[in-house]
Amino acid sequence: MPADNAQPVVPDTQPTVVIAGYGLPGRAVAEECLARAVPFCIIERNASVVMRCIKSNVCILEGDCCDTAVLLRAGLAGAAVYVIAIADDTVIPKAVQLARQINPKLRVIARCTYMSTGIAAERLGADEVVVAEQLVAQQCQRAVTTALGGELPQVGRY
Repeated sequence: MPADNAQPVVPDTQPTVVIAGYGLPGRAVAEECLARAVPFCIIERNASVVMRCIKSNVCILEGDCCDTAVLLRAGLAGAAVYVIAIADDTVIPKAVQLARQINPKLRVIARCTYMSTGIAAERLGADEVVVAEQLVAQQCQRAVTTALGGELPQVGRY
């Protein structure tokens, strides 16, 4: 539980989007939700991050994205979109699978470091995966192509 007698800001309305992880990718998703006035709730394991967000009145719960009780408390059962934005590929497949069990109609977007995890996440029900390894490869190719004065290649998918 967060210190300083602060209480987690739980959803008072059903969130449309649930975000697991509040690093750079999770914050980007939250900012998009704020810009569109879309209700969201964040699940974050880092207590100091949770404390900062609570003080800013952001809907956030301290917990694990593989904990059914935390997911239900965040509103995943009624959400439309779930963004798994954590930086731990060992957890992604389980998080996708658990989300599908809780809400089969949910649109699941998973951030992965490696293509192998992205493939596994899709097999388990992720609707979309964002693979860091693939994005870095594309940007490196783009940078070299530009440096060599060539045309930019068509970007492929793993």
